[in-house]
Amino acid sequence: MPSRTTRTPSASRRVIAGAAVGLALALSAPLAASAHVELDASSTAPATLSVLTFAVGHGCEGSATTSLAIRFPTDVQAVKPTLAPGWSVAEQEAADATTVTYTADTPLPDALRATVQVEALLPVDGAAGDVVTFPTLQTCVAGSTDWAETPAAGTEPDHPAPAITLTDAASAGGTGMAGMGSTSATGTAAAAGSTAVTPVDPVARLLGLGALVVGVVAVMLLTIGMRRPQQGGRR
Repeated sequence: MPSRTTRTPSASRRVIAGAAVGLALALSAPLAASAHVELDASSTAPATLSVLTFAVGHGCEGSATTSLAIRFPTDVQAVKPTLAPGWSVAEQEAADATTVTYTADTPLPDALRATVQVEALLPVDGAAGDVVTFPTLQTCVAGSTDWAETPAAGTEPDHPAPAITLTDAASAGGTGMAGMGSTSATGTAAAAGSTAVTPVDPVARLLGLGALVVGVVAVMLLTIGMRRPQQGGRR
């Protein structure tokens, strides 16, 4: 009679533990990829007043957020911060940029999301296709994250700066977030009755697909690990 290999309970537990770890890593990858400072704008046409909404939905590796310092380039003018409940705001002008700093009255927990708004005049000499970045320093109770990286073609930086792409007046409602797509139907676009197309982030899509594949494999390994001890005991 051919011999049959019996998987011991300890081996089964190792399989189950490995599957659980693999599944956890797969699910955490797309979440880490989406941890950016988001940006939405009421208008993206050059030489228009736009309300820029910055959103943060995470801390610094779990630590609560205490402040957001947003840097506006010199070609973005007439910067006017909006008062936000639970935040104090200060503005500092320099030769190379205007910095608007929102400080939380109480540190914002990692699990909560908050938004702040600043009205500004977009570049007068800008043209459709120009990318305007707003580097943002996120300070937390423990540590900080400088969202200031500019992506190279076809790449996704670890800490991308919030940015918008200027459009012509007919499609001025479309805006982007740092490294991901977002649209708004307000401002000039709402008046023109048009909307912008939301771009798809290929990196996030690939991470999501990879997470799905690893998750399926983990479930299969988990199932095999649970069944084999039962089969080994049968005669």
